[in-house]
Amino acid sequence: MPCPTCATENPEVALYCYRCGTPLRGGASTRTGSYAVQSSEGVNQFALISTIMPHTNRETADNYRWAMIISAVLIVAATGLGLLPIAVAAAAFLIPIVYLVYIYDVNMWEDAPVSVVAGLFIFTGAMAVLVSLFFFRWVFEDQFNTFAAGSRIGVDALSFPALLIFAVLLPVVAEVVKNIGGIMLASRPQYDDMIDGLAFGIAAGTAYAAFETVVLYSSVFTSPDFRTTDGLASWAVVVVNLMVVKSLIYGTATGIAVAAFSGKGEKYDGFTPSYFMAFGLAVAANVGYWLGVRLLSYVPFGQALGLLWGFVILAVLVLRIRTTMQAALLEAAVEDAVREDGERSKRATVVDSFCPECENLLLAGSNFCLVCGTSVRSSSRQARRTMSSPTPGGAA
Repeated sequence: MPCPTCATENPEVALYCYRCGTPLRGGASTRTGSYAVQSSEGVNQFALISTIMPHTNRETADNYRWAMIISAVLIVAATGLGLLPIAVAAAAFLIPIVYLVYIYDVNMWEDAPVSVVAGLFIFTGAMAVLVSLFFFRWVFEDQFNTFAAGSRIGVDALSFPALLIFAVLLPVVAEVVKNIGGIMLASRPQYDDMIDGLAFGIAAGTAYAAFETVVLYSSVFTSPDFRTTDGLASWAVVVVNLMVVKSLIYGTATGIAVAAFSGKGEKYDGFTPSYFMAFGLAVAANVGYWLGVRLLSYVPFGQALGLLWGFVILAVLVLRIRTTMQAALLEAAVEDAVREDGERSKRATVVDSFCPECENLLLAGSNFCLVCGTSVRSSSRQARRTMSSPTPGGAA
């Protein structure tokens, strides 16, 4: 059965072209609706785990989902007990730690799964501490005190210069810092895939969020009172914001930018107009988040409204990642499928293997599963090592 897009001959039973991912039958989900990274989900679906952890399959995604839910419940419970130092620290580092575990689990970069991202995490964290101290302590401390206390003493205390410094200037500087480490890694040949760039950006963004939170709430850790009973409901909202919304907005925004630097195919694209557009989106998301949180804090139920506003920003970023990844995977596969020089993508399978998502056969040279349409590039490193390594002794 020839593919109408790339003319590759496919088995008669194929639902998708194994080279470019084009649906071949009416029974196959159309590519406008089925997500190439995880075919059981829709592209325009708010599925957080498969978006930020594209190398997971349905089973492992559920494991991470439940681990994060249980951890979040325990952190909120610690907040309810007034154990703020524990709650704030755990909220700040929950997503980064889970992400490091994910990187180790899927072994994305052969023999250096954790060291690559751990180095990025430490570098970005150190830069986050320096930038945060510069803005919050060393240079703009007076303006920050006005900015932080404004919502408690009324809208009349709103300082426009402080708003510009901490809700506009700081997010711009922070986004530049978050991009540095990810771009340095994404420019290396072994890390030039768009999914690699996404992972670097998310790791850098969540690391920055964690260490910024430590500096921002340092008074919680230095307070002589380890346990408090005041304002626990407000603290619960703050902790959820730090744990989920802030961390993931920072991570997904930077992930979008660094993924654009990597580009859709082999070899990184670099500082193209697409990268600067993605970087602008990342900055706009961060500025919009902080402006919304600060301005909403002056109205009744402002903290809860700020949390909801953050979820709106996060939803936009998640959907942007999914649509961008979908288009990039399909376009790169089509380009590879119609090449006339005989060379194939280094990420395609070279021997028959099995899809880690649906466990059906993957043909040699596959970019996609011919049954479920899942992209080979989204499979874990362990699975791809099996896909791309001939069995000992050769084929029978």
